Amino acid sequence: MAGDQYASAMADIAQVFMFEQWLRHNYLVEKDGKLFVEIPEADLAEIHGRHEGLGGLADMLNREEISYEKCQDTVCTFVGARFDGSKYGPEVIARTLDSKAFKIEMYVFGVWLKGHESYLDAERLPFADWLEMYDGWKSLDQVKEYRRKLEAGGGDPNAPPSSSVH
Repeated sequence: MAGDQYASAMADIAQVFMFEQWLRHNYLVEKDGKLFVEIPEADLAEIHGRHEGLGGLADMLNREEISYEKCQDTVCTFVGARFDGSKYGPEVIARTLDSKAFKIEMYVFGVWLKGHESYLDAERLPFADWLEMYDGWKSLDQVKEYRRKLEAGGGDPNAPPSSSVH
């Protein structure tokens, strides 16, 4: 049962991280050398209608100057407030965020994002379309094999290099 709780937490948290990427990809603007997320009111209403649980994150980032650190802090605050202690028990969120499985999921999502960037840039796609495309891509045999290699120790994408002497 505990494994199911961690798998569910990982899926929930990964969706929040992916949603934040989607927001930045679609609504990032530059003003006077600074970056902002600017979501038009009609789009914000649609986000709240389609992604009830994620609309709060859009609100937190909308019209704010952002940086990598600000986004990371905002996403972690959102995840903590939304899941830690309410949906999941103590330590589940922290352990999930620190897990190799979560790091691999985010790494693989990053690979998908980079590989599909030109397509994603061509038109603004709804977040649900991103998730559907990503799930379809993850089901490809070569992606499954790549993921298996990462999970089997073919390199945790976020682990420090080995300090062993060769």
